[in-house]
Amino acid sequence: MQTKVHKLLRRRDLGGGSYALEVEGPIPSTQPGQFYMLRTERCWPVQLPRPFSLYDRAPDGSWGSFLVKPVGEGTRALCDQQPGEGIVCTGPLGQPFPRDFADPVCIAGGVGLAPFLLLARQAKAQGRTLRLLFGGRTREMLSGIDDFAGLVRMHASTDDGSFGFRGRVTALLDDMLQKGEVKAGEIVFCCGPDPMMEAVAALCEPRGLRCFLSLETYMACGYGVCNGCTVRVQGPRFKGWPFSRTCMEGPVYEACELVHDAH
Repeated sequence: MQTKVHKLLRRRDLGGGSYALEVEGPIPSTQPGQFYMLRTERCWPVQLPRPFSLYDRAPDGSWGSFLVKPVGEGTRALCDQQPGEGIVCTGPLGQPFPRDFADPVCIAGGVGLAPFLLLARQAKAQGRTLRLLFGGRTREMLSGIDDFAGLVRMHASTDDGSFGFRGRVTALLDDMLQKGEVKAGEIVFCCGPDPMMEAVAALCEPRGLRCFLSLETYMACGYGVCNGCTVRVQGPRFKGWPFSRTCMEGPVYEACELVHDAH
């Protein structure tokens, strides 16, 4: 982990209100699913930095980028930065997606696409092409989809049917299961809004799919000091502790490790 001020090189419009903020390196070697805490160098309008998965990285670490959608004061401040201005990055942090599965089924919703570009590049370098299921409300909201051209076997879905499969990405997964394009015993990597990830996990369990989720939990410090990002967990990895710090043992958890509160 390191904290460093990186100059913004450019802000690339990905469509759908999202941007890739490309910053000057050096960017440390980072595994898919790890994240950084970001804030502007000057005039940061909120108290705490914000966590973002590393979206892309030059092979030599000379630049890196983060997928950001401005929805609050912090994310708007980041996206308002101009080339040459500084962004403070702390990372890499957290645990990545497991690296011992050759052909996971990757499922992304919205800005949950962020961890999968590095994963796709790693697979391509090893002669493999990942499957990616990517869902959004409309074609415009599939922010960043063009960055994956030639890197993955893309299966897109839109709620309004304007591009790809008509329906939510969970319906697309169910359709592929019924057609045998995804089969029992396969591994799913998923990132997106909590309701989507819960629906994916619920679909995977009875179909015999192991499912790993990259949580988008609110964080304060990002490295285990504040205990503000805890989630309820179970299983041997946690040695009897009922809570886990998402920034340390996560953000990637196997779905069966997470305990959902009864409503």
